Amino acid sequence: MANYVIAVHCGAGYHSRQKEEAYKTLCKSICLKVCHMLEKGSEAVECVTEAVKLLEDSKLTNAGRGSSLNIRGCVECDASIMEGKKLLFGAVGAISGVQNPIEVSAMLINRQLGEKLSLGRLHPSVLVGEGASQWAVANGIHKMDPRLLITDESQKTYNNHKRKLDSHNQKVSKKRKIDHQSDDKNEEIEDLQEDKDVVQDTVGAVVMDTRRNIASAVSSGGISLKQPGRLGPAAIYGAGCWAYNQRPGKPGVGTVTSGSGEHIIRTVLARECAMSIQRENNASLGLSQGFKQSLLESEFLSEEEEKYAGVLALVHNEDNTAEVLWGHTTDSMCVGYMSSSLKKPKVVMSRLPTGGIPGKSFTMLGMPV
Repeated sequence: MANYVIAVHCGAGYHSRQKEEAYKTLCKSICLKVCHMLEKGSEAVECVTEAVKLLEDSKLTNAGRGSSLNIRGCVECDASIMEGKKLLFGAVGAISGVQNPIEVSAMLINRQLGEKLSLGRLHPSVLVGEGASQWAVANGIHKMDPRLLITDESQKTYNNHKRKLDSHNQKVSKKRKIDHQSDDKNEEIEDLQEDKDVVQDTVGAVVMDTRRNIASAVSSGGISLKQPGRLGPAAIYGAGCWAYNQRPGKPGVGTVTSGSGEHIIRTVLARECAMSIQRENNASLGLSQGFKQSLLESEFLSEEEEKYAGVLALVHNEDNTAEVLWGHTTDSMCVGYMSSSLKKPKVVMSRLPTGGIPGKSFTMLGMPV
């Protein structure tokens, strides 16, 4: 029986085998640090914030510093937190000039826990763009030069993708002059999807503290060459993360998602998978059914041939046992977890089985903690 649990992932997407140990080491170090906090009595929101902050600070992830650049060559990030006791949610979208967007999301949660604003006004739960940046600074978050969020690697990737896009646009322009139409309008999209050097996946974590409170959090830099102002699932209620404490007749569940943002938003994937788990007596069956029905068989994605996503779930059963589960249709998903019952972190680089087709095949695993 676990008194506390931390589960973390580096994204559902493509993870090169050359960097596999680096991803595992990152997950392991985060689990150790957060478990130390949990052991000392730190609360779920504080701990899940720290876990995602460490993910944002890593050069391996597409979150915080080193995130994918938008079409203008700038960093804009999304991040959110949900806590399972009062079911509060805090998120920022398309925020720039902040190294750790997840800290702003946590601050939004904390403000909602306090007194109302003057004249009975409610505190915001979601802030976007320049308004989010201004609110963060007004509440003590350091505003940094946005250029400092760009790393050599992210700039290199941007230059490569921008060159492909410009080349494609030139080809289309020439072709239109000849026959007024283009048969290769998706060429640049296919090129970017086939680029194995780019990390486009949202990172996340789920925590249960010693009070049995659950909190989940996600953060992302979004897709490469995205439109400025684009919001991804990490800023959308029910899409990127979900948390719900155990209540009579219902297990406690925390979920975080990663993958193709527009697919995750349209299916509200984090919430749907969590609710599916709560409907079933078996957590593995609940996650499997929820993922397949909400994503792979979803009427909202009926026109999509390939559906890329991953889900990490932490389940607190009514008998006070706990489980960590994950499933994905992407090539890979790196997961780490640890609890008061485990002597050391467990880390898995989950990959589709041989013959599995990314975007169409699904793999899942669950472990008691």
